[in-house]
Order: sequence, then C-alpha cells, then structure tokens
Amino acid sequence: MAIFKTLSFLVLLCFEIHGTAGVDFTFSFDEFVKSQSFDKSVALFGDSKLVNDSSSIQLTDSVNRTEGRVFYKKPINLFQGKERNSVIFSTYFSFSMPNEIGDVLAFVMVPSTLDLSLFGKKDYSSSALGFLLEYAKNETVVAFEFDISKRGNRARVLIGRPESAKIRNLSFVGDLMMDDGGILSCMIDYEASSKRMRVRFRKRGSIKMFDPFFSFSVDLEKLWKGGEVMVGLSSANGNSSKPHFLHSWSFEIWHLDPIWVQPAPLGPNEGLKPDVSTEMEEGRENSECIWRMLGALVLAAVCGAIGAMSAMYLWTICSVRRSMAVVPEECAVSIVVVAVKDGKK
Repeated sequence: MAIFKTLSFLVLLCFEIHGTAGVDFTFSFDEFVKSQSFDKSVALFGDSKLVNDSSSIQLTDSVNRTEGRVFYKKPINLFQGKERNSVIFSTYFSFSMPNEIGDVLAFVMVPSTLDLSLFGKKDYSSSALGFLLEYAKNETVVAFEFDISKRGNRARVLIGRPESAKIRNLSFVGDLMMDDGGILSCMIDYEASSKRMRVRFRKRGSIKMFDPFFSFSVDLEKLWKGGEVMVGLSSANGNSSKPHFLHSWSFEIWHLDPIWVQPAPLGPNEGLKPDVSTEMEEGRENSECIWRMLGALVLAAVCGAIGAMSAMYLWTICSVRRSMAVVPEECAVSIVVVAVKDGKK
C-alpha cells in the first residue's frame, strides 16, 4: 500500500510541474452541439454550419470553391501577469477532408479589435487565408494553412500585416493521407521562452504522437504588444466538391514556473527554416529536454522507493524467522520422559 501511495505522489508531482494547475485560460469542445453555450462561444462564417446528427461542424459545402470559418468569440489575453516569458499555449483540433488538390485548412490569430463579421464575406480564392489578404490588409495577424494531398504536404505561413507581409512556403514529410472518413488530429503549441510555434499531426489510431511536424519562429508579444487576440480556423475546398469537417477543438494557456524556463533568444536574422529535419531535432530538444530529465528523476525515485520497500519487506520476513526457536524432535522426547519420571516420584 505504501508503494502505491509513493507512486501516486510522484505522478501527481509530475502533473503539477507540467503546469496544468497554473492554467490561465481554456476552452474545449469534444463535440459540437447546438446549445446556449455554443452560441455564446462559437461564431460560424461563410459556408460553415453545425451538423447535429454527427456533432461536427461542416466547414465547406458539397460543391467546389466554397469556404467556411470558425472563430472563438471571446478575446484571449495570451500574456497575463509578469512572467510572460513562461507562457505556453496549445490548441488541438481533429478534422477530416479529402486528399484532393485545393483542400486546405488554416489556423488564424487576429487582434480582438478586428471586426469578425468581415470573415463572413466571400473572397473566392483557393486559399484559406484569402479573407485575410482581402479584408485584414492592415491588421497584424499570425496564420498558416496546410494542405495534404498526393502531391505532398505543404504549408503557407503569414506573419504580420497581410498587405506587406510575404507568405512563405514550407513542405513537411510524412504519410498523412486520410482514407474516406478518416480523421486527422493537429496540435499547435507556442513557447514564449523560445518564441517558436510548432505544428504537429497524428492519424487517428496511430501510436505515433504528433509526428511529423514543422515549426517557425514568431514573437507574439512583440506583434500584439500584450493585447488580446481572437483565434479561429478557416477552410477552403478549391476545385474539390467534398466537404470538410471539424470534429473537436480545444485551446489552453498556462505558465511554467520560472525555474523550468530556459530562454533561447533568437538571432536577428532567424526566421522560417524549410529544413524540416533540422526543425524536428531542434523542436524536440527545446521542449522535451526538461521532460526527459524530469522523467528520469521520477523513474529513479520510483525505482528507489520500490527497492526500499522490497528491502524492508524481506528484512521483516528474515527477522521473524530468526526469532522462532526450533526444537529438535529427539530433545522433545527426552523432556517428556523426564517429566513422567518426576511425576512418579
């Protein structure tokens, strides 16, 4: 029982250090159902609509050149408090779309001062970022879209003002093709200490966690000066006539204790790096180094606790056995005989 208590304590300690207890903001939709909470939190634009029978949001229509967008209505303050360098946020969503050329999905961050109703207008482009180029030219945005098709995995990243910012193209490796009805998961996370945003994927049922991925450098606090932002997803199907679906979506901001933060200042010329293999190694080293060390410490502590409890148990058993007096059988007989004689006397 003591061993289980020790293990539980160590697990809770690791969970606490991860920062979940320090969550600053979160929202989560495991499914999408028409409700008062949904109406207050989620805004649908373009061709997107709620599909109640599947508890999903249909982002595009069943004809070509359609586009749909989903935004979380409430402004989000990414940098709360003084320890802004320790801020981390992550967003996770699952979706399905055909593997045809022209099918794209985008994650978008815009300032809260931007009128979201503009996103309901058509831009008639084959890009999920087209509405930003058309209606948010002078705003500071962070957005990227990706498409997954037989021609390969591609991403387009937009940072700054759409009117003057250059859209940069990236490619990333990995078999992410979705079968009919297949669902793909995407996780996006940002670390203020390294000023790096990473995008990772996983197929449903895969044992590989969010691999492969691509990443790029961006200083969000500098872009918005600590202001509030809105987050959303945008989709376009180009020449495809099959709809896209959003099945779940969550977003969370938390902060690490300063002792776990290791700032990695960027050079003045550092930006997007199309070398995916380098990004994968660097991304893993930056974010997983601490957790490997912590995991090793926890594992050592668990093994030490188990070893100590086992040693104590064996010592107790040996001590009990040594305290038991063993009387030879023939000696016992002799004692009985003497007792009988004494009785006769």
